[in-house]
Amino acid sequence: MSEHLAYAVGASLAVGIAGGFALNAARFLTSLGWAIWFCVVTAGTALAAVRRGDAPDLPAWPGPLRVRAWQIAAIAFAMLLATGAYALAVRDEATYRQFSYTEFWMLPPTGGSGRLTVGVHSAETQTQLFDVEITIDGQPFALFRSLNIAPGKTWLRHIPVPVLATAQKAQARLYRPEDHRLYRSVSTLVPRI
Repeated sequence: MSEHLAYAVGASLAVGIAGGFALNAARFLTSLGWAIWFCVVTAGTALAAVRRGDAPDLPAWPGPLRVRAWQIAAIAFAMLLATGAYALAVRDEATYRQFSYTEFWMLPPTGGSGRLTVGVHSAETQTQLFDVEITIDGQPFALFRSLNIAPGKTWLRHIPVPVLATAQKAQARLYRPEDHRLYRSVSTLVPRI
């Protein structure tokens, strides 16, 4: 019995791996392709078993089986559960929305350049308007209004800042003009001389 079980597990793995290679080669590596592959394999092995029905080491077919009401109810419940799970999966797939977002960043001056780099990259689904406000040590420094940024586009500015003997904190805030609510906020240090 253990040999038969080991053979069944090994044969199942081999059929699955072979199916993956065959479906990939046929460019049909989808859930429908897998369903067809396993239906063909199951039907083929069932036909082979029927043809070998006269093998001496196989037990005789027991004849018609009696099916009890609770077995029918269990099968019906399993089918209902599987159908419901499939329906939920299809509904969730149909209502899936790509996550849309906006990247916002600010880089400190490098190599004594004295310029902050501020950027906005839109991965939204529609063109958006933004306002960018930049402060240094809490004092307003620069303001960019009504930036019209299309999906996939990037707005980038190099802003000259005074470099002092002490380090300064630069902060940039991104707003949507329609409600002027804070959408993103970033900060960095402007290094000293």
